[in-house]
Amino acid sequence: VLVVGVVFSAQGWLLDLLGASGEVKSLARSYLSIILPSMPVLMGAMMFGAVLRANGDARRAMLTTLLGGIVNAVLDPLFIFGFGWGLQGAALASVVSRFAIFGAAIIPVIKVYDGLAKPKAEFLIRDFKAVAGIAGPAILANVATPVSSAIVVREMARFGTDAVAGMAIIGRLTPVAFAVVFALSGAIGPIVGQNFGAGLNDRVREGFFAALKFVTVYVVLISAVLFLARGPIAGIFQAEGEALELIYLFCGPLALMWIFNGWIFVGNASFNNLAHPFYSTWINWGRSTLGTYPFVLLGASIWGAGGVLIGQALGGVIFAFISVWIALRIMNKDVVGVEADAFARAQREHVVTSRRH
Repeated sequence: VLVVGVVFSAQGWLLDLLGASGEVKSLARSYLSIILPSMPVLMGAMMFGAVLRANGDARRAMLTTLLGGIVNAVLDPLFIFGFGWGLQGAALASVVSRFAIFGAAIIPVIKVYDGLAKPKAEFLIRDFKAVAGIAGPAILANVATPVSSAIVVREMARFGTDAVAGMAIIGRLTPVAFAVVFALSGAIGPIVGQNFGAGLNDRVREGFFAALKFVTVYVVLISAVLFLARGPIAGIFQAEGEALELIYLFCGPLALMWIFNGWIFVGNASFNNLAHPFYSTWINWGRSTLGTYPFVLLGASIWGAGGVLIGQALGGVIFAFISVWIALRIMNKDVVGVEADAFARAQREHVVTSRRH
């Protein structure tokens, strides 16, 4: 709520930083005035999704994310075009989607897992250090993504409103098309963490590689669908000029680059559950700065507006391979250590039990 208040009051200044002006800035402010107050609802939905995953119910957690994408997919064209609400309709569709995710997540948390309790100061103080050890790096890692987006938006703004509109359309398509990839990043964490805790080295690696393969196959299939549907998609949004070119670029080779974004998601989830959360922080910030700004500038200078998106995607490829490489090194080093510790513990317990007998 505090962050929403700060952003709401500073939205004019923030939009100036992003290169918005004139009618675009006015429309953006009207969008933000609708979407920002619903941010606490989205945060609650994410929290309850985490509670579901903590109870091992990754399926329900994934379905809540998918539901949000479906609600947006249905309501966006209805509100924007059917009711003629335009940009405000897009904002309202997102607000409804967030309430849908919130409801879908909180109901099983309460009814199935009895997962809500009144917080007590003594427990908050006791658990703060342990929670902060994971939450701190995770927060820093997630802050990197909007920084990257801001860089891309500002560079895209140099090519005019049509280019920014095209990128905004792609931004609406992405969470729908790749909702499963976003959901997987949450689902793979408990699988890796539980097997890591049990010292099952082979199953940790198996889960990790299975997630990478799943992301690859899924993105290839969705990219094919987007490619075949690129004409109707552009028609739905009545895209023209630069916006049309960007949509065709995204619904072609650029969508395939989401394979590497998915790999980064899987890598970050693994870092957080293999007791190395700061690696996800470094990967995200590296990808959002060194992996974004120079590549975006280079791409824009060679290919124009499309080059901004191409440059952003190419930077992601590099950090995806770095993420996978680091994750495998951690597994080879730390999981073997856990296995050795577990074996030594079992041996000691066996000796003690034998002596007692």
